[in-house]
Amino acid sequence: MATTERVWGIDIGQCALKALELVSTQGQISIGGFEIIEHPRILSQMDSTERERAINVALEQFLTRNDISKAGVVVSIPGQSGFTRFVKLPPVEEKQVPEIVRFEAEQQIPFSIDEVIWRWQSFRDPDSPDIEVGIFAMKRSDVWETLNRFEDTGVTVDVVQMSPLALYNFMEFDGQVVDNGATLLVDVGADKTDIVVADGPRIWTRTLQLGGNNFTEVLVKAFKLDFNKAEKLKRAAGTSKYARQVFQAMRPVFAELTQEIQRSVGYYTSLHRESRFRRVVAIGNGFRLPGLQKYIEQNLGIPVVRIDSYEKLSPSPALNAPAFTENILSFAAAYGLALQGLGVTRVQTNLLPSESARRRLWDRKRPWFAAAAAVILIAVAIYAWRANADSNTLKTQRAGMASAGSVIGKYNKLRKEHKKYDGQDKAEEKDILQYKKMMEYRDFVPTLTYLISESIKKTATDQGLMTLEGRDDLMKIKRSQRRVIMIASQTMTYKDDLSGVEKEHLKAGFKGEVVIKESSESMGGPRSRDRERDEERELRGYRGRRPKTVAKKTEKKPAGQRGYLVYISGSVPLPYTEAVQFIGTNLRHKLGELAEKFPSVEVTLSVSEVKPGKPLAPDTTIGGSTPGLTGGIEGRDDYRGNRRPRTSGQQQGDIVPDPLTGEYAGADSQFFIGWKVLIKGTGLPKDDKDSSISRTGGKR
Repeated sequence: MATTERVWGIDIGQCALKALELVSTQGQISIGGFEIIEHPRILSQMDSTERERAINVALEQFLTRNDISKAGVVVSIPGQSGFTRFVKLPPVEEKQVPEIVRFEAEQQIPFSIDEVIWRWQSFRDPDSPDIEVGIFAMKRSDVWETLNRFEDTGVTVDVVQMSPLALYNFMEFDGQVVDNGATLLVDVGADKTDIVVADGPRIWTRTLQLGGNNFTEVLVKAFKLDFNKAEKLKRAAGTSKYARQVFQAMRPVFAELTQEIQRSVGYYTSLHRESRFRRVVAIGNGFRLPGLQKYIEQNLGIPVVRIDSYEKLSPSPALNAPAFTENILSFAAAYGLALQGLGVTRVQTNLLPSESARRRLWDRKRPWFAAAAAVILIAVAIYAWRANADSNTLKTQRAGMASAGSVIGKYNKLRKEHKKYDGQDKAEEKDILQYKKMMEYRDFVPTLTYLISESIKKTATDQGLMTLEGRDDLMKIKRSQRRVIMIASQTMTYKDDLSGVEKEHLKAGFKGEVVIKESSESMGGPRSRDRERDEERELRGYRGRRPKTVAKKTEKKPAGQRGYLVYISGSVPLPYTEAVQFIGTNLRHKLGELAEKFPSVEVTLSVSEVKPGKPLAPDTTIGGSTPGLTGGIEGRDDYRGNRRPRTSGQQQGDIVPDPLTGEYAGADSQFFIGWKVLIKGTGLPKDDKDSSISRTGGKR
């Protein structure tokens, strides 16, 4: 008799719940059923209580229409809630790979390893000895939030998978991947766009924070409509009499989405220069917009194919149902989830928490344990009867009682010896706790460094082109319009007490002119001239001058506002007025916004200063000497923060070009930024219940 296996893939999106049942019979896979249940409104337009209620209502409707008691269940989690990295390992023995992968995971994942659920899978190229490993992680709280929704409605989940990996499984199984190059899948959803690259044995994913809601929002602004009416106008744009005005309003979002896709393609090809994209697979309801497919194809120069059928499914009534074919663009993720449940996909990672898996295993074995318990009870009853019979026999055999007394004596002796050695491990335990305390603050500086780099990344949108590979694309942008930040120097100075640092003191730190004011009450006594001189020299070290070593007096002082003074200097190609907004507002405040999500970091003060550059005189030659130039730039800091000395062969008019592009960089706006960053609390885990890095105020 042929065995049949059933699996439901359930994908809860912003607009609707999509579920697809796949049935496997003797290797033939077909659709057993499907559901698409739309929410009353888009989830992002609801508060948290309404959102949870809408999801529960959709799940209850799904369960009333379908019996899933004998089927497996695989659910998805959005890609933006997860963390994905692909790491190339050197050739090593197979048994060493897990240890190396764990080390890489601890380095790559920007959270405490104990606060996330992470899995990995290797992707080998038969023609290369190298091993590429994909590391997939998600915060434990986000996974449990998803599982609790299903458990509250009585659904037992077998597998939890990230949406981009489910899309890859669909693309690879259904024959959507080309053989002679790379395939790009673009899934335009309501609030995000998942990008998945399939390139031979390699995969790569990225989630863009752009989706159908962005198109709706521009219609809200352009036509002064509420969100629901604008959504209806967008869906009927192809047949509306105002189609021209609608598409004209949405054109900037078309351009922004295409630009982000181009950046993703460019970044991937910079990592794998031999790769060439041959095909773009378009899915998601966003591609229902007329003209979007053609617009992306024209700008990418790559054929774009919109999915209108699935290739590898056996014929079934559900496959040709009108409701299914009409919504085929939105079932790809559920399709990939169900395929993984059947065990026919390449990616098989499962983010289901280990404790949940153990509980399910226990539930399956519970009937066997009940039977075993019954056997044990019978055995105990027989043993009790036997013991009673033996006791009656011993009463008549005094010699046997003497032997039993000897055994009891040996037992008491061993028990005393046990008490003698019990508790002698307290000293070792104390040492272990002390060693652990020594490691407490290891995560704070990496957190601060991460916040600085993320602030620059989110502010400077063209920063990814500041490489030799991206130089050609960078130079296509007019220099005065490039949104890049060139760092000359970056310092982080630790202070036991920052309570005396005010705005003017922090700003004066750009030139190293001000010593942090500390009252006699905060420092435990009057300040000495040696201390003032040491601190002044330390601040001057920010400008590149090494302070002299001076012995400092040891002073005992009460705990104050511990933290760091962070200074960054550099330049931006933008004109002065734009640079003031770009640096003085955007970058300066970005660090504070990001730090709000980290309980151990508090940015209490920030200042900035922007100085205009010096335009190049018309008769000046870059890199040469021009007698007509009045005043050169020798002796000034270059954009890397290095002092440019005057050499014997350098004349006053010599101009040093940008070392990356060869352009004149003297007209760039110079900037300085300072932050006062406090360490809140201990800055570290308390009783292993908190983490200075992993617990954020919201989803990443």
